[in-house]
Amino acid sequence: KAKIFFPSSEGGRTMISIENGTKVLKTIWTKTKKGETTVELPITGDMAPNVYINISLLQPHASTKNDSPIRMYGIVPIEVVDKNTVLEPVLSMPDVLRPEQTINVKVSEKKGKRMTYTIAVVDEGLLDLTRFKTPNAWTSFYTREALGVRTWDIYDQIIGAYGGKVNQVFSIGGDADAGGGKAKKANRFKPVVMYLGPFELNGGSKTHKITLPKYIGSVRTMVVAADAKTSAYGMAEKATQVKSPLMILASLPRKISPSEKVTIPVTLFATEKHIKNVTLQIKTNSSVRVVGNASQIVKFTEPDEKMAYFNLEVGATTGIGKIDIIATSGAAKSTYTVEIDVTNPNPVTNDFTDVVIPPNSSKTVTWKTFGVSGSNKAKMEVSSVPTVDFGRRLNYLVQYPHGCVEQTTSSVFPQLYLTEIMDLDATYKQKIQKNVTAGIQRLGNFQQANGGLSYWPGNSDTDDWGTSYAGHFLIEAEKKGYLLPINFKTKWISYQQKQAKQWRYEKQYGNDFAQAYRLYTLALAGSADLASMNRLRETVGISNESKLRLAASYALVKQNAAGMSLLSKSFIDEQVTDNNYYHYYYGSADRNRAMALETLILLGQKPKAFAMATKLAKNLSSQQWMSTQTTAYGLYAMAKFAKSNGPKGVSISYTNSGKSEVITTDKTIAQRDLKIKMGNNSVTIKNNKKNTLFVRVLNSGILPVGSEKPMQNNVTANVVFKDRKGKAINVSKIAQGTEFYAEVTLTNRKNERVENIALSQILPSGFEIVNTRYTDFGDATSNLADYIDIRDDRANYYFSLKAAETRQFKILLNASYLGKYYLPGLQCEAMYDNEFLARTKGQWVEVIK
Repeated sequence: KAKIFFPSSEGGRTMISIENGTKVLKTIWTKTKKGETTVELPITGDMAPNVYINISLLQPHASTKNDSPIRMYGIVPIEVVDKNTVLEPVLSMPDVLRPEQTINVKVSEKKGKRMTYTIAVVDEGLLDLTRFKTPNAWTSFYTREALGVRTWDIYDQIIGAYGGKVNQVFSIGGDADAGGGKAKKANRFKPVVMYLGPFELNGGSKTHKITLPKYIGSVRTMVVAADAKTSAYGMAEKATQVKSPLMILASLPRKISPSEKVTIPVTLFATEKHIKNVTLQIKTNSSVRVVGNASQIVKFTEPDEKMAYFNLEVGATTGIGKIDIIATSGAAKSTYTVEIDVTNPNPVTNDFTDVVIPPNSSKTVTWKTFGVSGSNKAKMEVSSVPTVDFGRRLNYLVQYPHGCVEQTTSSVFPQLYLTEIMDLDATYKQKIQKNVTAGIQRLGNFQQANGGLSYWPGNSDTDDWGTSYAGHFLIEAEKKGYLLPINFKTKWISYQQKQAKQWRYEKQYGNDFAQAYRLYTLALAGSADLASMNRLRETVGISNESKLRLAASYALVKQNAAGMSLLSKSFIDEQVTDNNYYHYYYGSADRNRAMALETLILLGQKPKAFAMATKLAKNLSSQQWMSTQTTAYGLYAMAKFAKSNGPKGVSISYTNSGKSEVITTDKTIAQRDLKIKMGNNSVTIKNNKKNTLFVRVLNSGILPVGSEKPMQNNVTANVVFKDRKGKAINVSKIAQGTEFYAEVTLTNRKNERVENIALSQILPSGFEIVNTRYTDFGDATSNLADYIDIRDDRANYYFSLKAAETRQFKILLNASYLGKYYLPGLQCEAMYDNEFLARTKGQWVEVIK
């Protein structure tokens, strides 16, 4: 029973209302007593987890015995625990654990109740990062409820002659306790995350055997239990140290490059007195080799920690370097394993060989590898139409290092159609699905509240063309069965419709092309704005590209007559485009050809489409540079053309590395990876059909470190290293722990503004970036850019430059790891103009004591 006390005077009446989150459970009327009134309330199960006692006290009218108000009220909550809903798991295990030891974890319920439970064993350092508390489902399901009953004051009923109507609503509720967390601990060891269950227990106990990995530190074992029948919940936890008499910690950079040398510091912890002489050994895989002694003796006189050093040299191959360090002292043994990425900072270089195979004949293609060992790949593309080089162009898109809204869309757009025109194995099909899904999710991060998309995530400005381009891809993806982010399409259509209606022609900015593309995407989404389409068609002076895109929009809504009328007023054979507006729409002559090809396909103009496709295929298969937009739209349009043209099929047998394979498909293109060895390679292909086949063998590799070629075209770029006081320093030899900064200076040598410039500065393995976004280092305005992307081993800056403008960027660095490392050169490029490009030569640097 609960006892309710409240101050009162004699002769009044009180209504006590017991309320919860949804209803009034009970009401009691009682007469008040002099001084204090007490009421007993029986507690029932339906009052869990809490109820509110709402008291309204009325004094007799015209009472002059006291000066209290004629009416008073108050609310107080009481928490009610139903013991049948509480489980009390009991966890029994050792207080101190050892790495790689199997332990018994015993679980039971204190009162023998039935329960289903899970066990988690997690590194406490990880848990402290997010202040993670062991989940207790009971507190969530039986948390304090807010008062859901509304109460009206009765003032206007009892005030009598003075009454003006009063409508007041009171809603009073509780709030969960705001829990603090322990301070974040330093977590220097590889974390442990183990999850077991669910298990069922019907009384008694169960014992589970758990083997800990190579780990030193502290773990928390957590049991979370539930019983569905009684809606009962509970938890138990125990923190235990994991330690060994002998422990090791090694430190390495996040990545290393071929031919670099690194000194690896090893810290030894002797935690017990019997540890005296420790033998320390290091073992590596083929990616890394030990220079000098691979074994040494470390002596202890008492429990302590000591340092030892090993010198390593990285081989010429890329991959994953594995390093094992073993410490032994008598019966005590400890091992530490660390994996490190061995990466070559140079970009992938491509070479290719083309052959045409007449019907029922065969040819042999030979090539020689040129990249460092482990980086070489070869791919064969066989096509029944002139080679488009899907493989090389698609690899360029997928491996492109920058990720604005246009480039994110371009990397996945052509992949939507590959399975329709290309014979691919199951692994490649899964890879495509994974890529497209990831691209869709990433594009969701660009959408703003108004439904448009920004050029970079987090930017406040909406990008006109990027919004239409990304929307175009997402609508096509949805038609292929992919799920779009929640509410994305509705918001995007709303934005496009609003912009289409607000649009006004501004010839000096060439904004008609963006409007034409916007109207095309709305038509594709099934929300065509015919009024705006007609208005644009009647606008005098719109560009050739706008007419062709608008013609495609009319074709989508089955108004071919209007589309053909626009087509007759357009240039088809040569794309006439004003170069000044390329950068607004990330375009080029070939991108516009691709868009024109799509229009011709939609309007059923097969002969003209064939001529355009032949020209586009020739350019795509050539060595000429193409931007991400041009590449993606070119591949997309060629895929649509191949599908509309009808498949001619491919039937070949080929021999590669002594193994024969057969490809028979009704698709237009077939692609296969080839097996290669260092040096000379070959593949023999036989055409088994009566059609001519076009074959391209693509040979790719990464050139050795230090073989990059410096270049400066329309931009000058240089980097100077300075200490914290601004004095220039030489980084070819630099002391460990030194903080300094790289100052990059860029000057635009063009007589015009250059948009969408990317500056990449890759750092050597032994340096670490000091992120100064939240510090007062240097002049904060020196790094003004549209977008800054800082990674473990590089910093990327994206910006534009006015004609002849000079700009500086600073990045604070720390010489962290002893050794000899390669510092790659700068790379600065306009992402949609390959005539604006700078690369500087790299150099070797050494971090010394």
